[in-house]
Amino acid sequence: MVDASPPSNPQEEPLDYRFSDAHRDLFRSLAQSMSFVGVSMLLLSVLGGFLFAFVAFSEGFVVSGIGAIVVGIASALMAWWTMSAGRSLGALVRTQGRDVHRLMEGVAQLRLLFGFARVVVIFYTLLAVLVAVGIFWCLLVGQAGGKCLGVFG
Repeated sequence: MVDASPPSNPQEEPLDYRFSDAHRDLFRSLAQSMSFVGVSMLLLSVLGGFLFAFVAFSEGFVVSGIGAIVVGIASALMAWWTMSAGRSLGALVRTQGRDVHRLMEGVAQLRLLFGFARVVVIFYTLLAVLVAVGIFWCLLVGQAGGKCLGVFG
């Protein structure tokens, strides 16, 4: 006998769940904090990143200017994902029903944020190690009477 029911899909939305008022207050507080941090980060990254880039370019430090723009863009992305997660949690509090769906939207944005943050941390760690090795190498070469090459010159 063949079962006529459609196969279950793990992506199907579960039965609607409604969080308690205490849980909704916690989500409201978290959503407000996330939105505030996201907006603040966005303003600081755009204003600070591009202001520092402008000053660096005007003083002839092109590499520093490009670095400031890259850091500003990376910070703006992280700020956007933080604000998006805050909006999803805020929608969970403001609306009736679809609580699990709204929560999962927020979790998806947080997953993007922390996945990107992980890549940034790994990149900065590798960069710091390379700079430290370069400085150490230049110290050794300098003590031997040689000249250090590149930016450490």
